[in-house]
Amino acid sequence: MLISFRSRKYLQRILWSLIAFIVAILCVFASTLYWNMKSSTLRIQTEANRKVLAQVKYNVEYMDEILKNLMMSLYFDNEVIPILYSKTFSYEDIAIKLAKLDKVADSSTYLYSIILYNCYTDTYLSTNRKFQDNLNGEIERFEMQLGNKSNLQKMRLVPMKITGDSQAAIDFFSYMMYDDKANQTEQSKLILNVKPEWIFNNIKVINDLAYDKSSSVLLMDGNGSLYSNDNRLADYLPDRINERIQNSEAEFETFTYGRGDNKSIVTVMSLGKYNWKAISIQSYDYAFRELYGVRNMLIIVTALFLLLSAIIALIISTRLYRPVDTMVRQVRGAFPPEAKSGLQKDEWSYLAASYASMADKADSAERQHTRNRKIIEDFHIRSILSRGSGLTEERFRQLLEEYQLPLDAEGPFLIGICKIDQFEQSMLQASTEEQRIYRFALGNITDELLSRHGKPAWIEMGDNQFVFIVSLSRPANAIEPIKAAISEMQAVIQSYYKLSTTVSLARPFESCTEIAGAYLEAQQLMQYRMLLGSSVLITADLVKAEERHEDLHQATHIEKLMTEHLRMGNSTELAKDFDSYFAYASILTYTQFMNAVMHMTVTVTKTISEMNEHRLRPLEIDIRAFHQEVLKQETAEEIKALFQSLALQLSEQDNPAEAEKADILARTMKDMIAENSMDPDFSLHGMAQLLKMSSAYIGRQFKQSTGMTVTEYLNDFRLERALELLETKDITINEVMEQAGYRSQSYFFKLFKSKYGTSPKNYRLRKVIAPDK
Repeated sequence: MLISFRSRKYLQRILWSLIAFIVAILCVFASTLYWNMKSSTLRIQTEANRKVLAQVKYNVEYMDEILKNLMMSLYFDNEVIPILYSKTFSYEDIAIKLAKLDKVADSSTYLYSIILYNCYTDTYLSTNRKFQDNLNGEIERFEMQLGNKSNLQKMRLVPMKITGDSQAAIDFFSYMMYDDKANQTEQSKLILNVKPEWIFNNIKVINDLAYDKSSSVLLMDGNGSLYSNDNRLADYLPDRINERIQNSEAEFETFTYGRGDNKSIVTVMSLGKYNWKAISIQSYDYAFRELYGVRNMLIIVTALFLLLSAIIALIISTRLYRPVDTMVRQVRGAFPPEAKSGLQKDEWSYLAASYASMADKADSAERQHTRNRKIIEDFHIRSILSRGSGLTEERFRQLLEEYQLPLDAEGPFLIGICKIDQFEQSMLQASTEEQRIYRFALGNITDELLSRHGKPAWIEMGDNQFVFIVSLSRPANAIEPIKAAISEMQAVIQSYYKLSTTVSLARPFESCTEIAGAYLEAQQLMQYRMLLGSSVLITADLVKAEERHEDLHQATHIEKLMTEHLRMGNSTELAKDFDSYFAYASILTYTQFMNAVMHMTVTVTKTISEMNEHRLRPLEIDIRAFHQEVLKQETAEEIKALFQSLALQLSEQDNPAEAEKADILARTMKDMIAENSMDPDFSLHGMAQLLKMSSAYIGRQFKQSTGMTVTEYLNDFRLERALELLETKDITINEVMEQAGYRSQSYFFKLFKSKYGTSPKNYRLRKVIAPDK
């Protein structure tokens, strides 16, 4: 069970997510509840402290009123005045009066003693005989206390400390009365000493009702001194707290200080009388002792609820996971074991990987189906093009319906052929991927532009022949928009892919039975690319306007002059003869033109052969290669240029100085090839720019000297470099190709295999297996 749970990672994710959510909610709720309760408790406690200190304030004001009344009655008593202001007196005379004062002090619960001071006799009389007899120097200490009190005022409680060490515990509060006219230090005084217990016991009673014994209430005078009865907490109040209380001008203030177990709540209230302040210092833990119990109970309840929530979360997670588990079980059997490695992440990852695998297989099957369908479609379109008169309208409709060919059964129709100019240089030297892109672009752009005028079907017939059939949506005589679309296609292909294309367009036709005839017409029109040149849209009207019938008399005359000038070695006149002949041949029909060109080729090569039989130094011209070069050319201009180069070559071979000059030029070009062969863009054109000569001239000179074209020599040099790298360097085939000066891998492999009979990879492998061979 545990192992099964561990393997169900998505179930774990659901469970832990639910538990984490519940824990977060409970913690936030419990924390919020606790802090609210704590704030409320602190607020309630602060209000209770305010009430306690308000009672203290009332008690102090009440005591002050009692003392004031007693002081006024005694100070103006006729029996007390003589004691204070008589310059001479005997104790026998005042004994009765002192006895009365003793009775007043004894009958009062709050009086500690009554002291009378006669400044004339410098005598202290007191109901406290110990003080009066000055047994332990009480009078000196009392006077010292009075001297330490600056700005001593009458009718105010003054704390007095004459015994003990504590700075907070006092002996009594003195309440004085004297004459305002005299200096207070040199006049008689009536002093009522109040028991501190009378004040602090009242405070203690209030304190005990409101707090426990860990709390206390203190008094602070205007000088910042703290006083209490028997609680010594005031002795340890930090100076910064003492200073804060003393400087506070608020009527009521509360704050906390300390940390941990020593944390306390301090409440301060101004008493108004004498600039005193009542201070409550209460244990923080005591104030919140009930709340701590609630907190502990809240923790226990939260823990129990979390446990219960975990159980409920497990049940909910299991139910939520059940559909996922069912899906995983269903999918698991549909894939090989290696496909199940996705379970190492979680079930959704496994299902996603499984779905991706199924989608890939479906896409692969769909692509394969599409390719097969395209193959079948291409097959039937080829069949329609080549069926000839055997295609009937019924069969045509059947093919369209059965194979869903992208054509309409009803006409009119239009057929055209597109060819890429300079096919060997443009396509065969490009990589396989580039060729695929070129073919796709050519078909896609043509389909897009022609789809504006009908339903097009595009097919590659091989041998650089791309055929399109269009079911026109317009009448057959509205051909001009089609021509504009084809011209736009040629411009787009030239602009984006640097490919020159020539298109031949047959006449529109109405019936599907004319497809084969129109296709044959388009093929015949494409032959006129030889006469009309590249990047042309060839139509029947254009061919008809350009061609004329053969003039045999003119051809014979030009041929006769050409033979004479060739035998004489007059290359200048020979070049003019070639120009005249091609000017005459270029306006013939295609068949007549090809016949004329082949006849001229045979005449020239035959004449050169006859001349070599009688020359000491034969002309170095490969007649067979010349024949092949003529047949390879695609346009009349290219054939004409070939014959012009032949005339120049004949002129140079008749001049020994020119031959030596060609050898020098060839050696220079070989040095340039050796220096720049690693540059894939280095070519005959680049050398011509460096030498400031025409590429046609240096190409002829190089071949005359070496018997090889520049391209053949450059490829041989690069291939030998590649062979050396394969044998001596531990680098990849691509690096060998780049260092040898090739950019296209397919072109490099083709040349290497043509020269050495094997691929670069197999050559290196053979050298490793049998280095001696």
